[in-house]
Amino acid sequence: MLVDKPAGPTSHDIVARARRMLRERAVGHTGTLDPFATGLMVLLVGRGTRVARFVEQQAKTYLATARLGYNTSTDDLTGETVGPQITQIAQMPALGQVEKALGEIVGPQLQRPPRCSTTDVSLFCS
Repeated sequence: MLVDKPAGPTSHDIVARARRMLRERAVGHTGTLDPFATGLMVLLVGRGTRVARFVEQQAKTYLATARLGYNTSTDDLTGETVGPQITQIAQMPALGQVEKALGEIVGPQLQRPPRCSTTDVSLFCS
């Protein structure tokens, strides 16, 4: 089942709601979205939960809005502002420069986990 998760509820909240609505105990998801994140969640129901490991391996696409020159204690929009912030740039880069820089990071990436991770239970920070 595909669910368009709004901002606010946790992935666990979405699963719990599906369990109630479908009257099915065996409901799982194939990837956690932070409460502030929106997007498509893949829910597996009943015997379909057996294929979770195969669904999780499929390619994913993310769309994000980034604020450059801004640091937070959690590496996301929920944290407190930390460190020096860049409030002015001498000159905006040309569109071609931006496209070139972004083109260098297209494709599979190794990701550094954020300092803090919002889970369905609590907030863990390293």
